[in-house]
Amino acid sequence: MDSSFNIAKQCLQRVPFQLLAHRRLPYAPLKIAPTKPCMVPHNTRHCVRNALSPISEPDLLESAQRRSAGYEPSAWGGYFISHSTTCLKPQEFVEGRIKELKEEVATTLRSTTDVVEMMNLVDTIERLGINYHFKREIEDALTYLLDAKLDDADLHQVALRFRLLRQHGFNVSSDEFYKFTHEGDNLDEKLCKDARGLLSLYNAGFLAIPGESILDEAILFARRQLKLMVHELKSPLKEQVLRALKTPLPRMMRRVETRFFIEEYEEDEKRNDILLELAKLDYNFVQSLHSKEIKDLSLWWKELDGVNDLKYARDRLVEIYTAFSLGTYYEPEFSRARMMLTKFYTLWVLMDDTFDIYGTYEECKLLNEAIQRWDEKAADSLPLYLRQLYLGYIRTINGFGDDLEPCEQYRMSYFIEAIKLRFSNSWMQEVVWRAEGYLPTFKERKKTTVDYVASADAVCAILIGIGEVVTEEILRWLTDLPEIVIDHTALARYTDDIVSYEREVTKSKQLPTTIACYMIENNLTKEQASEEFLFMRHELWKRLNQACLRPTVVPMPIIELFIDYNRAIETIYLHFDNGFNESIPLKELIAKLLVEPIPL
Repeated sequence: MDSSFNIAKQCLQRVPFQLLAHRRLPYAPLKIAPTKPCMVPHNTRHCVRNALSPISEPDLLESAQRRSAGYEPSAWGGYFISHSTTCLKPQEFVEGRIKELKEEVATTLRSTTDVVEMMNLVDTIERLGINYHFKREIEDALTYLLDAKLDDADLHQVALRFRLLRQHGFNVSSDEFYKFTHEGDNLDEKLCKDARGLLSLYNAGFLAIPGESILDEAILFARRQLKLMVHELKSPLKEQVLRALKTPLPRMMRRVETRFFIEEYEEDEKRNDILLELAKLDYNFVQSLHSKEIKDLSLWWKELDGVNDLKYARDRLVEIYTAFSLGTYYEPEFSRARMMLTKFYTLWVLMDDTFDIYGTYEECKLLNEAIQRWDEKAADSLPLYLRQLYLGYIRTINGFGDDLEPCEQYRMSYFIEAIKLRFSNSWMQEVVWRAEGYLPTFKERKKTTVDYVASADAVCAILIGIGEVVTEEILRWLTDLPEIVIDHTALARYTDDIVSYEREVTKSKQLPTTIACYMIENNLTKEQASEEFLFMRHELWKRLNQACLRPTVVPMPIIELFIDYNRAIETIYLHFDNGFNESIPLKELIAKLLVEPIPL
């Protein structure tokens, strides 16, 4: 008799269901090939324990046959071990020149009083990626901008002011956009030829909070008009519009935007050459640091005995460093955090593939028990391949404690407990479901991946290596799973599921993802479910935007980490073709970020 999982696995292509006919989505749905209908019998789902109840032995054990997702080897191999960054200028000269230029820019920021000039200056500095040098000056400028009057402001100026203030947590009203509507209803068609204003309006719309329908309408209106005129625009505005239509500026990974914008800003006839020179020198200087980090990480990975030879699992060290580490914090001060986060996620992926794909029920059960003990002696009970993985995992995590200051050592207990929670209440639950042939409901599947564990180990990994802004109070706040942590995790989960559906359900025969369970439960095609998930993602972004408004429940730098993490997910998974599936655009992006300096 077929298990319910096997039946469901064959029936993920659903009968059309008119759930979304009424919905106007304020973004571009992904282009997904139509799917053939198939019905899931009502009796295929049988009742088992709640996802949060204690895990017992499965009623129906899986066979010992190994599964494989057929992952390709790393495209980079040991490239970064021997790679050395090309130094276009001597380091001593670069550091001295950066210092000189920083002083000039800081003086300009402090002396500028014209509102429009100030807005353009702050926006340019941020998009050039040099804003981390001028935190105090930018905060003062935005405070001034908050109270300043914009007399006879055009659409671009109003939208730019709104975006700059909103993305820094100032709770400005979206009502100011009503003056660009026709009798307070639809946006005025007179705006249709203002490409620069429409682009600013479009980007501003993605900083909406729940209930701001005017901004959803703004996105739809601006997107429609920009698509009609984009091919008639001149550079660099054309490239900026094309990029925003794919990934809007508030959701773009900052380091990626910097690389593109520096090249585009050089073409701008109104460019500030001091800003441009500083941006180029700073980009190359920071890139050389990133290059050294990925070299050290590649050496660590090469020397990690037996772990990097697990052929069934993904070897994605370089991609993880580029997306998660650079995406969350690229600034030089976060070097320790990037190293820790990359090591954690690289091994996390191996564990994920072991539980999801390769390990048998008995092996995963033993591995989970060993993790709960968190003792090297527990490795004796494991098969050889798991013994190496287990020892490499706990030794690497324990090694993080050596990199922490004595006053930061308390962080390790929070981190390790979060890891144990992930294994026992998320990964192991999924192994049990797979062994029993049980098809979880969407709510149950969501609990294991989002609601209950809320990737607390991943969030701890993001926080553990950064400086004094992380306190024990913040880690206690994290363990209570506040709404922002759950929303952050759900957003990342739904984005991943949209693009990894084929790999995780069809190719690697994994337990259905949240989107697959949603399809089955609601009789949807893949296209319909993906569109619904895009809507859910859009609403989650609004909730994160709201969590950024001052006063925040925890310091703003902590909140910004959640935003930047999801910007990276959005950019890598949706902008650069399927995230970690070794796509050509992703390889080209990594080369731009880690290998190729910007010509001076």
